Amino acid sequence: MFYRLRDASADHDVRGRQFRAAAGMIVLLLFVIMTSACSNNDNAKGTSAGSEAAGFPSGNGSSTSATQTIEHFFGKTEVPVHPQRVAVFGLEDLALSLGVPMVYGYDFDGYYLDDQLKALHIPLSGSADFKPNLEAVLSAQPDLIIVQKNAIDQSGYDELSKIAPTIAFGPEDWKSSIVAIGKATGSEDKAKAIIQSYDDKLKKAKDAIVSAAGPDKTILFMRPSEKDLQVFFPSFNHLIYDNLGLKPDTSIAAFQKASPDEWGINTSLEKLPSITADYVFAIYGGSISSAKDFAEASEASKEIEKLQVWKAMPAVKQNHVFKVSARHWMSSGPIAEGRVVDDVVAAVTGKK
Repeated sequence: MFYRLRDASADHDVRGRQFRAAAGMIVLLLFVIMTSACSNNDNAKGTSAGSEAAGFPSGNGSSTSATQTIEHFFGKTEVPVHPQRVAVFGLEDLALSLGVPMVYGYDFDGYYLDDQLKALHIPLSGSADFKPNLEAVLSAQPDLIIVQKNAIDQSGYDELSKIAPTIAFGPEDWKSSIVAIGKATGSEDKAKAIIQSYDDKLKKAKDAIVSAAGPDKTILFMRPSEKDLQVFFPSFNHLIYDNLGLKPDTSIAAFQKASPDEWGINTSLEKLPSITADYVFAIYGGSISSAKDFAEASEASKEIEKLQVWKAMPAVKQNHVFKVSARHWMSSGPIAEGRVVDDVVAAVTGKK
């Protein structure tokens, strides 16, 4: 009896242990399943958060295959959401400001962005010829091409588009262009910050100029040469005529009446004495003049300055004629125009 009771108890214990073991295994299995699910969910969240932190959108699709539509001068184009290899031609000012991952750029000896572009150690055009070299662009293997619209026509755009998605913008309004390029390269917030920083710089410069010179001083922007004189109108350069606290010289109104063009006028050096501006800014050469061409144009200016018509200008008598570089004064973008602002502030206030 004792043994039967003991055996029955033993059987009960065995069955109990088996039940508890089975239950334990079930609990353990459930725990493993739940832990695995949580881990996978956490990993998914971590991947999503990491992607978002790196600037990539979260979601099931691959970021490398995702595209977006960008509207530009030649229409609308599907471009990668986060391009990694961008070829740029003519809009390097904006690309450099945004930190676009450039693999090719337009540059030549004397270009105002030459040093910054060479510091990137990427292939560069190496020529002032303002026409994209298709073979060089193709060799850079871009996944996006950003080109200045004045460098190409429709056929040129079509050829570039065979290499990679291509978007084109003009130099007239760099603020709208930089926002569009920022959107195309995942840098839209940075584009807005660049504009805000530029506007802040402009306000500070205006305050400094008005404080130093007064509210009623006048300005004129021109390009003299041995043969003739170009006078640029406010419609050509709103920055110096409208945004820095200086007023267009009264002589500009007469020049505008005599000109069929909105940008300015080609006229005779004999008109120099009619310029009564308090400050005159004179450029020599062009925006894509080589270093050699620019040096030659600057040297020729010395002969112009010997003329009596030159010496008759009030700004000459006050030592208020300033030679500035056409290479950034005739260019567009936050870097170029930021340097123009610095030039005017330094000229009027005497402080760099």
